[in-house]
Amino acid sequence: MSGRRRALVLVGGAVHADDDLRAALVGADLVIAADGGLRHALALGLTPDLLVGDLDSVDGETLAAHPNLAVERHPTAKDALDLELALDAAVARGATRITVVGGLSGRLDQTLATVFVVQARHAAGNVLEVLDGRRALWPLRPGETRELPLRAGERFSLLALDREARVSVAGARYPLNEATLTRALGLGVSNVATGPVRVVAHAGAVVVVAPGPG
Repeated sequence: MSGRRRALVLVGGAVHADDDLRAALVGADLVIAADGGLRHALALGLTPDLLVGDLDSVDGETLAAHPNLAVERHPTAKDALDLELALDAAVARGATRITVVGGLSGRLDQTLATVFVVQARHAAGNVLEVLDGRRALWPLRPGETRELPLRAGERFSLLALDREARVSVAGARYPLNEATLTRALGLGVSNVATGPVRVVAHAGAVVVVAPGPG
């Protein structure tokens, strides 16, 4: 992935800002906060380049900690999530690899929206992932292979976002060979790594959920 511009997009939800997560975020070219996600910047040792959103979730004290921060403000009555606006801003500034930080805890509707938005943007051609220090989420587009940096014994799950998806999994207690996943069945949930895991998405939209910073 050399030559690609990497952006971090900080969003709401809990973030476990430990050394492992900080290490996973090193090397970003651009840091964008989506509204209340700005509060994660100090804990992660990040200097944001831009704040995007309607600013209904960011408090004055957090704003005061970043006095020279550029702001792209949007009206509260809008048709897009602050996450989507921040992703748009990242792509407009040349990002092709985007790590969303947060977004996997809190309100269920917001968490599900994060999953679907990230999958859609990944399918459209950018490379996305979601990390919060406790969980990692990786979307896969049809034809994509991903190596998961998991240790033996760690659990991970594959979820189909389309009605059906076809996947192969190696390096797991329950290997799969072009198996069909559906949204209505649990096949793919709670597998166990036996070492580094290799996942191939042959068809359909799939997300991988695993522990750790990613």
